[in-house]
Amino acid sequence: MQLRHLLVCFPLWISCQNTPATPVTIEKVIPVSDPLLFPKPSQESYAQQKKTVKDVKNGLTTATSIEETSRVFTSIMVQHLIPYWVGTPWSFEGHPEQPGTQPVACSYFVATVLRDAGVALNRYRMAQLGPEEEARYLSKNDPYLTLSFSDAASGKKMLAEKIPEGIHFIGFGAIHVGFIYRKGNQMVFIHSYYKNAIGVLIDPVENSPLWEVCNRFYVYPLSGNASFLTRWKTNKAA
Repeated sequence: MQLRHLLVCFPLWISCQNTPATPVTIEKVIPVSDPLLFPKPSQESYAQQKKTVKDVKNGLTTATSIEETSRVFTSIMVQHLIPYWVGTPWSFEGHPEQPGTQPVACSYFVATVLRDAGVALNRYRMAQLGPEEEARYLSKNDPYLTLSFSDAASGKKMLAEKIPEGIHFIGFGAIHVGFIYRKGNQMVFIHSYYKNAIGVLIDPVENSPLWEVCNRFYVYPLSGNASFLTRWKTNKAA
């Protein structure tokens, strides 16, 4: 899958509805097609992917290490769920249950993917929150990062210094939410973008128009986060 490069920055003032990553070895692994491990969707349906996700998650035990649990969670997100959503258009009111059927708002994209990954949450409740409140909802009082910066260059430097490998929730100021994924020195935002109802895309951090409208990020780590991953593995509410 090629990353989509956005060349025009556009104000995102009504953009959404709210006021180490290694693929796990399972029977039906989707082929990896780029350095960030985002494959093209397989021929299987999204419903079949959700069943695979459930089976993989249910294969984890209390003896499974946090490192292995993190690899499994990242693989579920990157290989088995997010690729199906890419290209789904944006809508302020969009809240579909699965990709491609209807447009999707940014908050519902995030909440639905996490739910389909097996995170115990109320997607309607989460999607009605603002970006910082969504980080707090997911964190259950765990620490989350608040990154404030004066310009894009300092913001990019801060992300490079603060964000470890793996997938994370990210809130953009007061207006937008998505995921940020890092593999090595490469980082992308994954979000349902407002402009021209573009919708869900994989947005290289260096080129993102979000730098033009946001100077504060709220980041809650999912991969590598022992507290979150333990709750996920044992089905405790996010």
